[in-house]
Amino acid sequence: MTTSLANERTNLSNWTAGQGDRFPEQWRLLKFPSIDAVTRYQIVSDPTHGKVVWARSEGGAGGLARSLSIDPRHYPILSWNWKIDAILPGSSLVRKNGDDFPARLMISFSSKGATRRGLKDNVLCYVWAAEEPVGSVAVNPVHSHLKTMVVVTGNDLSGTWLEMSRNIVADYQQAFSEEPGVITGVVLMTDSDNTGSNAQAWYGPIWLSRADEIGSQDAAR
Repeated sequence: MTTSLANERTNLSNWTAGQGDRFPEQWRLLKFPSIDAVTRYQIVSDPTHGKVVWARSEGGAGGLARSLSIDPRHYPILSWNWKIDAILPGSSLVRKNGDDFPARLMISFSSKGATRRGLKDNVLCYVWAAEEPVGSVAVNPVHSHLKTMVVVTGNDLSGTWLEMSRNIVADYQQAFSEEPGVITGVVLMTDSDNTGSNAQAWYGPIWLSRADEIGSQDAAR
Protein backbone atom coordinates (compact mmCIF):
# COMPACT_ATOMS: atom_id res chain seq x y z
CA MET A 1 0.00 0.00 0.00
CA THR A 2 1.27 3.47 -0.87
CA THR A 3 -0.11 6.82 0.24
CA SER A 4 -0.19 10.41 -0.95
CA LEU A 5 0.93 13.35 1.15
CA ALA A 6 -2.23 15.12 0.01
CA ASN A 7 -4.04 12.96 2.59
CA GLU A 8 -3.92 14.00 6.23
CA ARG A 9 -4.46 10.40 7.30
CA THR A 10 -4.61 6.91 5.85
CA ASN A 11 -7.13 4.39 7.13
CA LEU A 12 -5.72 0.92 7.77
CA SER A 13 -8.75 -0.98 9.04
CA ASN A 14 -11.80 -0.51 6.76
CA TRP A 15 -13.73 -3.18 8.67
CA THR A 16 -16.98 -2.14 6.95
CA ALA A 17 -15.75 -4.01 3.84
CA GLY A 18 -15.96 -7.34 5.68
CA GLN A 19 -18.41 -9.47 7.59
CA GLY A 20 -17.95 -12.45 9.93
CA ASP A 21 -15.01 -14.54 8.73
CA ARG A 22 -14.71 -12.49 5.54
CA PHE A 23 -12.12 -9.75 6.02
CA PRO A 24 -11.25 -6.78 3.79
CA GLU A 25 -9.03 -8.02 0.97
CA GLN A 26 -5.91 -6.35 2.37
CA TRP A 27 -6.08 -8.38 5.59
CA ARG A 28 -5.11 -12.04 6.10
CA LEU A 29 -5.07 -14.50 8.98
CA LEU A 30 -1.64 -15.23 10.43
CA LYS A 31 -1.10 -18.75 11.80
CA PHE A 32 1.91 -20.30 13.53
CA PRO A 33 2.83 -23.87 12.49
CA SER A 34 3.90 -24.83 16.02
CA ILE A 35 0.59 -23.74 17.61
CA ASP A 36 -2.50 -25.89 17.03
CA ALA A 37 -5.06 -23.67 18.73
CA VAL A 38 -5.60 -20.65 16.49
CA THR A 39 -7.07 -17.39 17.76
CA ARG A 40 -10.49 -16.77 16.25
CA TYR A 41 -11.09 -13.44 14.52
CA GLN A 42 -14.43 -12.17 13.26
CA ILE A 43 -15.87 -8.88 12.07
CA VAL A 44 -18.88 -8.05 14.24
CA SER A 45 -21.28 -5.14 14.74
CA ASP A 46 -20.52 -2.66 17.51
CA PRO A 47 -22.67 0.25 18.77
CA THR A 48 -19.62 2.51 19.16
CA HIS A 49 -17.66 1.91 15.96
CA GLY A 50 -20.14 0.21 13.61
CA LYS A 51 -17.98 -2.78 12.65
CA VAL A 52 -14.95 -4.04 14.57
CA VAL A 53 -12.78 -7.14 14.83
CA TRP A 54 -13.58 -9.48 17.71
CA ALA A 55 -10.77 -11.81 18.81
CA ARG A 56 -11.03 -14.88 21.04
CA SER A 57 -8.07 -17.01 22.13
CA GLU A 58 -8.48 -20.24 24.08
CA GLY A 59 -4.94 -21.27 24.93
CA GLY A 60 -3.85 -20.40 21.41
CA ALA A 61 -2.33 -17.72 19.21
CA GLY A 62 -2.59 -16.20 15.76
CA GLY A 63 -2.91 -12.79 14.21
CA LEU A 64 -4.65 -10.67 11.64
CA ALA A 65 -2.10 -9.01 9.34
CA ARG A 66 -1.85 -6.43 6.58
CA SER A 67 1.17 -5.54 4.41
CA LEU A 68 2.08 -1.87 4.00
CA SER A 69 4.64 0.37 2.33
CA ILE A 70 4.53 3.76 4.03
CA ASP A 71 7.23 6.25 5.04
CA PRO A 72 6.74 6.83 8.80
CA ARG A 73 8.27 10.29 8.56
CA HIS A 74 5.28 11.34 6.46
CA TYR A 75 2.74 9.62 8.71
CA PRO A 76 4.36 9.31 12.15
CA ILE A 77 1.20 9.08 14.27
CA LEU A 78 -0.42 5.68 14.70
CA SER A 79 -3.91 5.74 16.24
CA TRP A 80 -6.18 2.84 17.07
CA ASN A 81 -9.16 1.80 19.18
CA TRP A 82 -9.26 -1.36 21.26
CA LYS A 83 -11.08 -2.98 24.15
CA ILE A 84 -10.39 -6.10 26.22
CA ASP A 85 -12.51 -8.41 28.33
CA ALA A 86 -9.84 -8.76 31.05
CA ILE A 87 -6.09 -8.82 31.52
CA LEU A 88 -4.17 -12.10 31.51
CA PRO A 89 -2.71 -12.90 34.95
CA GLY A 90 0.83 -14.17 34.54
CA SER A 91 1.53 -12.31 31.31
CA SER A 92 5.05 -10.86 31.12
CA LEU A 93 7.19 -8.75 28.82
CA VAL A 94 10.33 -10.73 29.61
CA ARG A 95 9.36 -14.36 30.35
CA LYS A 96 8.59 -16.81 27.54
CA ASN A 97 5.97 -18.61 29.64
CA GLY A 98 4.24 -15.27 30.12
CA ASP A 99 4.51 -13.96 26.57
CA ASP A 100 0.72 -13.49 26.17
CA PHE A 101 -1.44 -10.38 26.00
CA PRO A 102 -5.17 -9.92 25.44
CA ALA A 103 -4.44 -7.20 22.89
CA ARG A 104 -1.38 -6.43 20.81
CA LEU A 105 -0.87 -4.11 17.89
CA MET A 106 2.40 -4.70 16.06
CA ILE A 107 3.90 -2.52 13.38
CA SER A 108 6.94 -3.65 11.39
CA PHE A 109 9.69 -1.58 9.79
CA SER A 110 12.40 -2.39 7.27
CA SER A 111 15.83 -2.18 8.86
CA LYS A 112 19.24 -2.00 7.21
CA GLY A 113 20.70 -3.72 10.23
CA ALA A 114 18.21 -6.55 9.99
CA THR A 115 18.95 -6.96 6.27
CA ARG A 116 22.67 -7.23 6.93
CA ARG A 117 22.08 -9.84 9.60
CA GLY A 118 19.67 -11.77 7.40
CA LEU A 119 16.90 -11.34 9.97
CA LYS A 120 13.29 -10.23 9.79
CA ASP A 121 12.00 -6.66 9.87
CA ASN A 122 12.11 -4.92 13.22
CA VAL A 123 8.75 -4.93 15.01
CA LEU A 124 7.35 -2.46 17.52
CA CYS A 125 4.65 -4.17 19.59
CA TYR A 126 2.15 -2.19 21.66
CA VAL A 127 0.38 -4.20 24.37
CA TRP A 128 -2.23 -4.08 27.11
CA ALA A 129 -0.29 -5.52 30.05
CA ALA A 130 -1.34 -7.02 33.36
CA GLU A 131 1.17 -5.39 35.72
CA GLU A 132 4.10 -3.67 33.98
CA PRO A 133 3.88 0.15 34.08
CA VAL A 134 2.86 2.15 31.03
CA GLY A 135 6.00 3.10 29.13
CA SER A 136 7.86 -0.13 29.92
CA VAL A 137 9.89 -1.42 26.95
CA ALA A 138 11.49 -4.86 26.65
CA VAL A 139 13.01 -7.19 24.10
CA ASN A 140 10.63 -10.05 23.35
CA PRO A 141 11.85 -13.22 25.13
CA VAL A 142 11.64 -15.25 21.90
CA HIS A 143 12.22 -12.82 19.03
CA SER A 144 15.09 -10.34 19.38
CA HIS A 145 13.85 -8.22 16.47
CA LEU A 146 10.62 -7.47 18.36
CA LYS A 147 10.44 -4.81 21.10
CA THR A 148 7.34 -4.63 23.31
CA MET A 149 5.99 -1.38 24.74
CA VAL A 150 3.22 -1.16 27.35
CA VAL A 151 0.58 1.46 26.54
CA VAL A 152 -2.19 0.29 28.92
CA THR A 153 -1.91 -1.77 32.10
CA GLY A 154 -4.27 -3.35 34.58
CA ASN A 155 -7.97 -4.18 34.68
CA ASP A 156 -9.39 -0.76 35.56
CA LEU A 157 -10.27 0.07 31.95
CA SER A 158 -11.29 -3.42 30.84
CA GLY A 159 -14.60 -3.40 28.99
CA THR A 160 -14.06 0.19 27.82
CA TRP A 161 -13.13 1.33 24.32
CA LEU A 162 -9.83 3.21 24.42
CA GLU A 163 -8.40 5.35 21.63
CA MET A 164 -4.61 5.26 21.57
CA SER A 165 -2.21 7.57 19.68
CA ARG A 166 1.53 7.01 19.47
CA ASN A 167 4.37 8.71 17.64
CA ILE A 168 5.86 5.59 16.07
CA VAL A 169 9.01 7.36 14.90
CA ALA A 170 9.84 8.46 18.44
CA ASP A 171 8.86 5.07 19.90
CA TYR A 172 10.97 3.21 17.34
CA GLN A 173 13.98 5.43 18.06
CA GLN A 174 13.58 4.74 21.78
CA ALA A 175 13.21 0.99 21.33
CA PHE A 176 15.82 0.31 18.63
CA SER A 177 18.24 3.26 18.93
CA GLU A 178 18.10 3.88 15.18
CA GLU A 179 15.94 5.62 12.60
CA PRO A 180 12.99 3.59 11.30
CA GLY A 181 12.79 2.36 7.72
CA VAL A 182 9.62 2.01 5.70
CA ILE A 183 6.55 0.66 7.51
CA THR A 184 6.09 -2.84 6.07
CA GLY A 185 3.03 -4.13 7.91
CA VAL A 186 0.62 -4.11 10.83
CA VAL A 187 -0.58 -7.10 12.86
CA LEU A 188 -3.34 -7.45 15.45
CA MET A 189 -2.88 -10.32 17.89
CA THR A 190 -4.72 -11.73 20.87
CA ASP A 191 -2.86 -14.73 22.29
CA SER A 192 -2.87 -16.95 25.36
CA ASP A 193 -0.85 -20.02 24.35
CA ASN A 194 2.00 -19.60 26.85
CA THR A 195 -0.21 -19.04 29.88
CA GLY A 196 -2.82 -21.58 28.78
CA SER A 197 -5.61 -19.11 29.52
CA ASN A 198 -8.44 -17.43 27.61
CA ALA A 199 -8.36 -13.94 26.15
CA GLN A 200 -10.89 -11.75 24.39
CA ALA A 201 -10.46 -8.37 22.69
CA TRP A 202 -12.02 -6.04 20.14
CA TYR A 203 -10.19 -3.88 17.61
CA GLY A 204 -11.81 -0.82 16.06
CA PRO A 205 -10.56 1.87 13.65
CA ILE A 206 -6.80 2.04 12.97
CA TRP A 207 -5.12 4.83 11.04
CA LEU A 208 -1.87 6.66 10.39
CA SER A 209 -1.75 10.45 10.30
CA ARG A 210 0.56 13.40 9.95
CA ALA A 211 1.94 14.92 13.14
CA ASP A 212 0.13 18.22 12.60
CA GLU A 213 -3.28 16.50 12.47
CA ILE A 214 -3.45 16.09 16.27
CA GLY A 215 -2.34 18.22 19.18
CA SER A 216 1.31 18.29 20.12
CA GLN A 217 0.52 16.76 23.53
CA ASP A 218 -1.11 13.70 21.91
CA ALA A 219 1.64 13.39 19.31
CA ALA A 220 4.30 13.23 22.02
CA ARG A 221 2.69 10.35 23.91
